[in-house]
Amino acid sequence: MTATTHLIFGLFTETPLHAGGGSKDGLIDLPIQREIHSGWPCVFGSAMKGALRARADQLGVDDDLKVTAFGPDTLNASDHAGALLVGDARLLLLPVRSLTGHFRMVTCPALLRRFVADRARAGLTGPIPAIPEVEQGSVQVKNPQGKGDIFLEEFCFTPQPWSTADEWVELLLALVAPVPGLEEKDVRETLASQLTVVDDDSFSHFCRSAIPVLPHVRINSQTKTVEGGGLWHEESLPPDTLLYCVVAAQPPRSKRYHDMNSAKLLEQACEALFASGPYLQVGGNETTGMGWCRVARVAAELPGGEQ
Repeated sequence: MTATTHLIFGLFTETPLHAGGGSKDGLIDLPIQREIHSGWPCVFGSAMKGALRARADQLGVDDDLKVTAFGPDTLNASDHAGALLVGDARLLLLPVRSLTGHFRMVTCPALLRRFVADRARAGLTGPIPAIPEVEQGSVQVKNPQGKGDIFLEEFCFTPQPWSTADEWVELLLALVAPVPGLEEKDVRETLASQLTVVDDDSFSHFCRSAIPVLPHVRINSQTKTVEGGGLWHEESLPPDTLLYCVVAAQPPRSKRYHDMNSAKLLEQACEALFASGPYLQVGGNETTGMGWCRVARVAAELPGGEQ
């Protein structure tokens, strides 16, 4: 029996995503969650697990399967732990404005290295293209010939050829769930034309400067003026951001599913959650249409791995 079975969820944001980070950060009243050491945006595993459980509630998933996967409710929490292990949703591609064309999907060598490490931890095999080395002041793209400098936000970069761009496009495309009516080759060509690698330091800057911060105003319906304290600034990840999340299943601990192995449980849980559509609402402001992600599932070719 396999002790632990892994999947990687690809999360492609279709609407802005606000997973609140708690305390005020400078002028931002409601910042998003970030990794402490790098400052990169993320969605903590607890928020991801909550989003998956909320979807199970909304879809009316069988109670025994839900308790087995996510654990009992608070009053019975000591009965047993849930079998699903849900990691943080980690950033992989960030859309950044460009003065020299449509926006660009930006990443950096440090993010790609971590993605490779997470794939290995989850038991995913297969060839991994070389991770590019990018000098400050330059970017690597698929076809730099004939292009002038590339502007990202207000910064100018010199484009350099990225020899393994096609291989990386294929690897990243597996994390983007298809959409009926959109041809896969068109999605591939779009990603290939937008994919851009910058150096780690520049990417860290974009993770602060290129994240939308929107003002919100609460109007008093009687006076038609702004209520006291009714103006706040909220940060959110933009649409077209690509994140990924390692999800694992341990052997079930509940009586009903005790004889089932982890692979079967993970398969049943995913079917129950996504058979009706590859979508998941993550973070706050659901009633204003925020937080909708398109979910792709990438299974490990080999059993095992460590969570």
